Amino acid sequence: MTKTTLTATLKEAGTLLEKREYTNAESLYRKAMQLQPGNAAAAMGIAMIHNRTGQPEEALKILQNVWKAISVSKTKKTIVPKAAVLAQIGLAQQQTGRVIEALQSFRGANELRPSTELSKLIQNLGNAVENPYTIEQLVAKAGQLQHGGKLEEATKLYHTALQLNPDHPEALHGLGLVLRAQKDLDGALPLIQQAIMLAPDRPDYYNDLGILFQERGELEKAISFHKRALKVKADFTPAFINLGVAYKRIGKLDEAITAYRQAILLQPNSPAAHNNLGNLLRIQGDLTGARKELKQAIKLHPDYQDAIENLATVEQELKQKTAITPKTRKPKTNKTAKADFL
Repeated sequence: MTKTTLTATLKEAGTLLEKREYTNAESLYRKAMQLQPGNAAAAMGIAMIHNRTGQPEEALKILQNVWKAISVSKTKKTIVPKAAVLAQIGLAQQQTGRVIEALQSFRGANELRPSTELSKLIQNLGNAVENPYTIEQLVAKAGQLQHGGKLEEATKLYHTALQLNPDHPEALHGLGLVLRAQKDLDGALPLIQQAIMLAPDRPDYYNDLGILFQERGELEKAISFHKRALKVKADFTPAFINLGVAYKRIGKLDEAITAYRQAILLQPNSPAAHNNLGNLLRIQGDLTGARKELKQAIKLHPDYQDAIENLATVEQELKQKTAITPKTRKPKTNKTAKADFL
């Protein structure tokens, strides 16, 4: 092993870390650990990745060992600055809810190496410590306000939660949904993307990103993210419904019907799936099948206005079909019906 090889490996890993290519970065950091077991810089890099990907407990274990190693070092200049280690320890503590301990770690880091960013973080965290709500309570309350249509109030609570923990996936995702509801699609996009990076096993996050791309008119991207949701959880019904919506919008009606039927197979009591399938069957000329699905949607949700309107259209077309002969029958119009996102 040469010092040049180790240095080059650490440098390349650091570049990948900054690009958020965490899997490749971690592989290189682990390679560096093989080249020099116990290398503090490599351990620090792995801990930073854990901190950024929602694994604070793992990060904390590594950081405590790094801190122990550099604390006993008699050299003034250590490989990894003590301030940086304390700051990462603070982030891990913050993510695990140990807010007071995190505040102490951040203050220690700021004393060793003062920075505007740390000072602001300490101030925000100090204010948050005085807040009687935990992050989970803040996010839960914000979600209630969001579902109640009080978007401005929800936004404030999500921001407060993100002051406590800037990498809280639920808060990022929730704030992204609020911005999407406010038609700020450009603002919502990076928030939901970041939430996915921090919580890559959440199918609802991928599905919501797919809906966002549908609203942006980027339908192929939307389809890919609905499929990724299903890759994470094969029986995630909302992704099948929204996949059907996207397929319909690009004219792939057979694929859309297949998606809706799969949604109904998984969740027979989904009014949206029955409504959307009924509307597509109408477009394809299967009026009897369409009526059956739309009636089922209304049975499940009696006030479902879209299904009621779609059924009225089907009944009208059925009357026209029986009133005229096949030779004089007019072609069906592809009347647009509202499709549900879930």
